[in-house]
Amino acid sequence: MNSFHNKNSESFYRWIFRKKDHLDQIVFIFISKLNTQNARNFQLFDASDNVRIVYLNGIKFRFTDLFLLNLFTFMMNLFKNRIKNYRVLHLFSTSGFSSKQKQVLHLDDPVYSKIELENLKKWELNQNQANGQSILICTNLYTKNWFDAELKFSKVFIIEQGFKEVVPVRFLPNSKFSCVYSSPYIHLANDKHGNHSTWGSELLINQIIPKLNLIDPDIEIYLIGELGKDAHHQLRQFRNVFLHGRVSFERNMQILSSCSIGLYPRSHDHKRSILKIFSYIGAGLPTVSFDLEDTRVIKDNNLGVSVNTVSEFIEAIILLKNNPHILENLKRNIEKFRPPYTWENLFRKMSDLLN
Repeated sequence: MNSFHNKNSESFYRWIFRKKDHLDQIVFIFISKLNTQNARNFQLFDASDNVRIVYLNGIKFRFTDLFLLNLFTFMMNLFKNRIKNYRVLHLFSTSGFSSKQKQVLHLDDPVYSKIELENLKKWELNQNQANGQSILICTNLYTKNWFDAELKFSKVFIIEQGFKEVVPVRFLPNSKFSCVYSSPYIHLANDKHGNHSTWGSELLINQIIPKLNLIDPDIEIYLIGELGKDAHHQLRQFRNVFLHGRVSFERNMQILSSCSIGLYPRSHDHKRSILKIFSYIGAGLPTVSFDLEDTRVIKDNNLGVSVNTVSEFIEAIILLKNNPHILENLKRNIEKFRPPYTWENLFRKMSDLLN
């Protein structure tokens, strides 16, 4: 389980008995011991220097997360008068209360639905009527333009996806060329998230890996994330596939940095900015991806290869393996691009915008 390293973090039970606070911003975060953590929100605030981080740890019993999340929400509302003493309240959903303070809603995975938009409009209207401010934090220009056109009272700012700088970027290739794919869940077929647009891995497991293995079985493939039973059964036949399971944010970056390239084997476009691509960037890895709004940063900044078909995806991997000079040029582009996107730099950017 990940844990906060930030000196301004404390458990909810400790915060309850805090009499006063020298910090004027606050965020509440639930830390599950069963399910994956929102890596962006966790790491962005762990890099903060002026926010009171109040967390509630989950427990290792099935079906307890929903109960504890509801309890956490109830307790926050119970202490809402104390919360209102802070100048800025950071949120991850529109449920809650209105106040005269700045409420900052972090929305890194919008679905652009009618219900989502209605909830946002209700939230900003309530804030406006309470003489407060409503601020929406998103991760890309597409999302900002969408909500700028729809929302009336809210300011919308872009704070891009980022990465935790754990190990230095590697420029020398490994002894063996390796690809890596990192995802909270790697599921297939009848696995719980087998048909999920984000966590379903049919394209990778049933198409890309088998075809790539036929062309060049020496290419190593590293998979990081919780593996479903069907996914694991299908992958057992490939000796060049190495499984790491779910790991901490720090360990994830260490594994990424030991590989040659990152893979983004998804063809569904969510119209978002994708965290794992910035993790690849942080680890110094060129990325092979499908050409989507989700992966625009790769194409616009020449940080990898964007393709349109599975055949082109495999050809791009082979191209990078057989042409070290192309790989090195891409890595140099990444080295120039990456500095603003550490979580520390992104938090400073957000602080400047909020002030």
